[in-house]
Amino acid sequence: MQIPSKTECFRLMCDMKMMDHIVLHSMQVCRVATYITDHLVDRHNHLNAKMIRSAALLHDITKTRSFDTGEDHALTGGQFLSDQGYPEVGDLVRQHVVLDEYNATKIPAEADILNYADKRVLHDEIVDLDRRLDYILERYAKKAEDRERITLLWEKTKQLENRIFSELPISPEDLNRILNAENWSLDRIEYQTVCTLNSDSTDT
Repeated sequence: MQIPSKTECFRLMCDMKMMDHIVLHSMQVCRVATYITDHLVDRHNHLNAKMIRSAALLHDITKTRSFDTGEDHALTGGQFLSDQGYPEVGDLVRQHVVLDEYNATKIPAEADILNYADKRVLHDEIVDLDRRLDYILERYAKKAEDRERITLLWEKTKQLENRIFSELPISPEDLNRILNAENWSLDRIEYQTVCTLNSDSTDT
């Protein structure tokens, strides 16, 4: 199994010219996913923490261009990463909007953690599911059937949240407080450094 390193993820993000706010969103999703994974992995050692971290950083890899193309960024992001030689990471990215399977009783898997982490980040802020839902409905629920579909998906996400946090020593609300209090500026500095080095290497 091939999994890109953090530096390789940053290089791909730079190459795809991701908008700054999407980069920050992706970093926050990675922080949420990593925190959850780190607390689950001792009990469920089947989880591949490195794959989750990489997929979280890369889950919106084609979203910037999707504003022009109208493509489904979950599907094309998954395919892009598969084409880059990372099919397992691509499969997680493909499911970050809608999971292939929702099962309220099974042990959380990598795709579950990434999907949930994405739902907890609004732009670059870690928020609760209700606030994220309000934003999604306002932006994407243009028709009654859209609202019904999104609301149904959110009920499944809340069940997923209950399943994940039944395994954790904290509540969903604690996640906001803990992670929002941490300094994550080093990730942003590292990303800018990688982009600068990447740009310099392509110019020469």
